[in-house]
Amino acid sequence: MKKRVWGVLLILLMICLACSEVKEYIDIVKDESISQEYFNALNKWTRDKTVYSQFETRAHIVATYKSSEFDEAYLSEYSKVYLLTDSEKKTKQELRVDLESDFEEFLFYAYIPEKDSNDFSKAGSIWKIFLVDKKGRRVYPIEVRKIEKITPVIVKFFPYVNQHHGMFYSLKFSPFPSSFEAQQMKLVFTSVLGRIELEWEK
Repeated sequence: MKKRVWGVLLILLMICLACSEVKEYIDIVKDESISQEYFNALNKWTRDKTVYSQFETRAHIVATYKSSEFDEAYLSEYSKVYLLTDSEKKTKQELRVDLESDFEEFLFYAYIPEKDSNDFSKAGSIWKIFLVDKKGRRVYPIEVRKIEKITPVIVKFFPYVNQHHGMFYSLKFSPFPSSFEAQQMKLVFTSVLGRIELEWEK
């Protein structure tokens, strides 16, 4: 009888331990995931387009406008994932505000089968890039920089980035002049391979 009781207790203990381990794995997955709220903000401020020629891809670009709303969502999610203290979050928030006053930024991922043509950051690039508002006024970038190191953070927060196929860039503009109507603007990439226009409305 005692053996049976001990056997039952042992089985119950094993079940409890197994349940505990399963719960821990579920919590790990839940804690490491990026929230739907962040992805909603990412989707709201991201555009993409592909240029084809005879059913073959000539160029594919995905771009995210780092608006104040998007930056706030990113900082909130980053703070949650990395458990930033209030002080750390405040410091990052102040830095974000300072940077916003210095320039307007887009992040874009480009896949081009002809890899030599994925040269957006090089002097003499085949690509011309500019922003245009609904009245046709243009502004040109002050910097196009290739992001050399694709980290796990980038891949998690910008899942459209595939470092094995394309390249990831930062695109910066001076603060928009008062005459530029940024409420409705197009980001234009144009070259001999084709033209891609991505439109945002605030």
